[in-house]
Amino acid sequence: MPRLRHARRWILLLGAALAVALFFFLRAARPTVVTVEPVARGRALEAVYATGTVEPIERVAIKARLSDHVQRVLVKEGEAIQAGQLLAQIETPIRRYALTQTQAQLAKARQQAGARSPQLANLDAQARALGSQLALAKLDLARSEQLFARTAITQQELDSARYRVTQLEAQTQAAEAQLASARLELGSTATQLAVQVKSLAAEADEGAVTSPLAGVVLLREVEPGEVVAQNQTLFQIADISTLIVELKVDEADIARVRDGRELPAREAAAGPGEPAAASKVALSFFAFPGRAFSGTVAEILPEPDRQRRSYTVKVRLDEPIPGLRVGMTAEANLIVARKEQALLLPAESLDGGFAWFAENGRAVRRQVVVGIRDLTRVELLSGASEGALAITDAAAQKLRAGAKVSPQRRAP
Repeated sequence: MPRLRHARRWILLLGAALAVALFFFLRAARPTVVTVEPVARGRALEAVYATGTVEPIERVAIKARLSDHVQRVLVKEGEAIQAGQLLAQIETPIRRYALTQTQAQLAKARQQAGARSPQLANLDAQARALGSQLALAKLDLARSEQLFARTAITQQELDSARYRVTQLEAQTQAAEAQLASARLELGSTATQLAVQVKSLAAEADEGAVTSPLAGVVLLREVEPGEVVAQNQTLFQIADISTLIVELKVDEADIARVRDGRELPAREAAAGPGEPAAASKVALSFFAFPGRAFSGTVAEILPEPDRQRRSYTVKVRLDEPIPGLRVGMTAEANLIVARKEQALLLPAESLDGGFAWFAENGRAVRRQVVVGIRDLTRVELLSGASEGALAITDAAAQKLRAGAKVSPQRRAP
């Protein structure tokens, strides 16, 4: 009996071993189901990834031109405004007082320099009186000369008449010069005061905070009653009728992004597959999930962000986007290279400098040369031909070269 039990045990162990061996044999013989996608011709695109925000095409920070109390604020955030519209009023009592005083002085100076000026009238009367005396003295001189010719008067009397004329001529000239000098001085004083009034009026007007452009109040940073400092920002105004996207592009990629402003030179320098015109941009916004938009590079700012080692790229939207707002976050792919009718290989099939293919029911790892690439496809320059079945899940299946495979087309 013990021998029978021992033999039965060995039979059971042998049967189990045969079953396990049969299982692994059948499993090895069964092909692995793999997902494949044929190599096909199409448009090859290479893009540079960047992120950014929606910005207005024109924005301005309005600052206080003087330091004083804010008397009133006339607008609120989000309000539409016109160019030249009054936004706030800063009190300027000292400047207003100085302006009033100077205006009064100007009115007095103009009166003194005008046709009804008492001072000029008195000087003019003195000059006229001397002129009348001079005319009378000249008549007396003429009579004296006639009388002297008839020896009716002496030489001394003739000399006295002549001296009288000379004296009055000098006095008249002096009076006329004094009148002209007074007119010039009073006119100069009035002119200087007019300049002071204009300057004080401009300083007083600096309390009126106005908008230089039509747009929307993005930010209001002042309240009535506050004391503001000179050059303190009070408002942020922007023209949001046209929005753009400002992207931060890494310095390693910026040389391939084109804004079209140097189009003739860039056309000559553009390499094969590289667009010479302004780069097209594929855009997506977190606010609009699942939707794609397009734009064109409008400008590349010359000054870099030295901390982030990037450049600001401004993108103009091809079409207006309803609901788009300033400050929204955007993701972008800037197209830097394009080739039509290129052989396209799924990016998942790549394994370093090799790619996986299904050929005659076997997995084949073949060396390939690739060109333009994006996130999902790469341009195949050599290593396979059109129609070859590229395995897209070789890594997940842990394939070995030569393993049996059962290709299954990827669902569209």
